[in-house]
Parts: sequence; structure tokens; C-alpha cells
Amino acid sequence: LAAEFLGMLLFALYGGEARDSAAAYGNGLALAVLVYATANVSGGHLNPAVTLGTIISGHMGWRRGLLYMAAQFLGGIVGVLFQVALIPEASVAMGNEGPGCFTHLGGHYIRVDQLFGWELLMTLLLVSVVYAVAISKPGHGNIGPLAVGYTLFASAFIGGPLTGAALNPARVLGPALIYNCYWNTAFVYIIAQYLGGAVAALLALVLYGPGPEHGGEHEVEAALAGIAVAPAAGANGATKGERAGLIAMSANASSSAAQPGRWEARY
Repeated sequence: LAAEFLGMLLFALYGGEARDSAAAYGNGLALAVLVYATANVSGGHLNPAVTLGTIISGHMGWRRGLLYMAAQFLGGIVGVLFQVALIPEASVAMGNEGPGCFTHLGGHYIRVDQLFGWELLMTLLLVSVVYAVAISKPGHGNIGPLAVGYTLFASAFIGGPLTGAALNPARVLGPALIYNCYWNTAFVYIIAQYLGGAVAALLALVLYGPGPEHGGEHEVEAALAGIAVAPAAGANGATKGERAGLIAMSANASSSAAQPGRWEARY
């Protein structure tokens, strides 16, 4: 929880101050760095939409997930308070000019329903990449946080002129509360982002299967127990030592998912 709070605090502080032409670069790099910094502690969610996805797909229990979201929202709020302290022109309740306030008014022609669609799609892509590189097996190892940062960069580069490319409910709520800005569309952002995370989780259930909270990733353990209690083989069968080696090999393969297919097909 501390990692999620501190990571979100720094992301709100850094990302909110990255403005105009530097916004896509600043937010993408900041997210990649902060996911690297927190991934080994908390998983590096740093986004309530990501956490909601993991709850839906069964990769996190709902109680823990709600605590994660609380830490993320609190971190986003405190991060904006740090902006007030560190950015000369920033002040509490300064209104729509607050740094990091999200609005679709930058793209003068975009409607609220279009704002909703862009934020939903961009958040869906972001959370889907998180599943592909960090949650599902085998993932992409140490390059995962960089891929997540690149995804935010791509969305901010394309969608930034239209919506600001928030893709994160905590990034929207923090400035809205502290600067009192753009309340007329703040919850359009938040609902779209949560829905994008939920759709990404449903797609992940189809593509990768459920997480442990929904009974997934346990079938190998049951299968290994069956191997462990198998009777001793004859002269042409496996010895006890060979069976132990098979169990260890299966366990290693299941944890990294380096080999495709069910364990029965592999062994």
C-alpha cells in the first residue's frame, strides 16, 4: 500500500507538471520509471483501473484491491498538494488553470461522448498491455514496465490533444479536488477509465484464463500431487528420483509458463 501511495504521489506530481508538447514524453517516462520502482513491492499498478481489472480477473482479492485503490487515490491527491507547494503559479482552488487538470476542451470540436470513447479505448489498451507483459504468463520480464510506459506515451501522443489522455481515475480526481477544475466532465473520465479496465479484464479472462481468486493457476498443483502419490513404477517405468525430478520440472514450467499447453500434454 505504501508503494502504491508513493508511486501514485510521484506520478501525479511529475505527470501533472509535464505540459503541452512534453506531456506525452513526461508521462510515459514517469510511468515506466515508477512501475520499475514499485513492481517488485506492490506489482506497480499505480492506477485504479488496473486494480479493478485484477479484481475482475481474479488476480487480486476485492478487499486488497479496494485498499490499493484507496492508496492510489490518496497518493494522487497528495501528489497534487505537492504541486501546490512546488509549482510557483499553483494554488488550491485555482480553478480550471490548475496544472494536471484534465479536459476535452483542448480539442475544441470533441463532444463528451467522444471524450468517453477515447478514454475508454485508451485505458483498455493500457490495461491490456499490463496483462500481456506483467500479469499473464510468461510475460515479458524486466521490459514490462517500459512497455507500459510506451503505451501511455502512444496514447498521450495521439489522444492527448483530444482528452489530455488521463487513462487513470486517480490522475483525474486529484486535480479536480485540489484545484476545483472541470467537475462537469471529471466523472465522465473516471467512469470511462474504469469501464476500459473492466473490458480489458474480461478479454484477459478469455485470452489467459482466470487468476487464483477465481480458481485459476491451481490445476498444476493438483496434478503434481497426483504424480507424487503415484505407485512405484516397474523396470520400464520412472524411478522415485525420476518422478521427483518430473515434479520439480513441471512446477518450474508452470510458474514461468515457458512451454505452451496443459501440463498433461507436456508431460
